[in-house]
Amino acid sequence: MNSILEQLKRRVADLEERLSTDGALNADRIAVFDLDGTLLEGDIGEAVFAYLLHQGQQLGWTWEDYQRTLRTHKARAYRAVVEAMAGMEVEAVREATRSVMSLEKTNLALHSSPVRTPKPRTLFVELVSFLAHLQYRIYVISASNHISVQHIVGEWFDIPRSRAFGIETRIINGRLTSELIEPVPIGIGKADLYKRFEGRNKPLITATDSRIDSPLLHLTHTEGLSIWVGENQLDFDVVMERASNGQQICVVGTEEESKTDQY
Repeated sequence: MNSILEQLKRRVADLEERLSTDGALNADRIAVFDLDGTLLEGDIGEAVFAYLLHQGQQLGWTWEDYQRTLRTHKARAYRAVVEAMAGMEVEAVREATRSVMSLEKTNLALHSSPVRTPKPRTLFVELVSFLAHLQYRIYVISASNHISVQHIVGEWFDIPRSRAFGIETRIINGRLTSELIEPVPIGIGKADLYKRFEGRNKPLITATDSRIDSPLLHLTHTEGLSIWVGENQLDFDVVMERASNGQQICVVGTEEESKTDQY
């Protein structure tokens, strides 16, 4: 991990050198990260949903419903998980998130399948801290429920909650409704949400693990750096096919090595 972190820091140092040279790189210091599978090992939205079901919470949607929909339409599955929480108190979702993140066991056991317990990825805890020290504006945009996203980003990565976004529902009297607030941060929705706050400013650094986030990666400044953390080869191949001309993509694998390619 240390070798990967050092390589990433060197890439950032290269960006800093160009930023400090007048006219060499016209860009703000902005970084945008996906959460599930990127900053986290595992998926917090999925785990919180599983935990609530495991605790007997009546959500009107089963784990089997989720798995079946996930296989055919990921975006619909992500939306439905959040919509299924309608009627729950905000604090109850936050408390479920705390409980999930405090679990010591690797998996949360459901009757049909084990669900991985999310943990912060140490590599990115340190990289985010490094970027914050360099005064980057850091955003996290996730397809998990926004309550869990904001809690984790604030507690484990020391990123302002105001720059953390998930799938958000309208809240009435402290309870979630099934009305999703647009743009829903899935696929192009992540890019649209980012643009709402930064307009045409291109992030210097982006990171994700899924091809569904290709629109987010494509926001990267032409001289910036995209970080790929995914393990799915098909997803990676699709991301490469869609990569912008000249886009630099650093592939962070499970081994103590990474590589940077330009496309």
